[in-house]
Amino acid sequence: MIRKLAGAALAILAAWLLWQGISAVSMIVSRGSPLDDALLQPPTSLWRILAAGLALLGGLLAALNVKGGAWLGMTGAVLFAALPGAMAALGTDSSLWMDEVYSGGAMIVLAGVLAFMKRS
Repeated sequence: MIRKLAGAALAILAAWLLWQGISAVSMIVSRGSPLDDALLQPPTSLWRILAAGLALLGGLLAALNVKGGAWLGMTGAVLFAALPGAMAALGTDSSLWMDEVYSGGAMIVLAGVLAFMKRS
């Protein structure tokens, strides 16, 4: 039961973060930039979408008790948790990446529950 709740929580958090990433790219494109610029300038936009997507898929699979879902969620969580470091390395102001620090930490905890608790 705890694994299912952790998987659902990971999926919900990742879905929210994925939505934020997609809506930011959508806003940039709606202002006239090409899609490849919106995704790759800075490269953290694509990174965020891919990491959150992996965590979402992994959380859903883990909540459904599918083998491998926990490790897929953990992969997405680790990639997302590394995102603030990349943003800081690119010189982004800390006010823009501090939410990713907290979200990434929460995702690591939830994915850790999934990865290290036995499936029932």
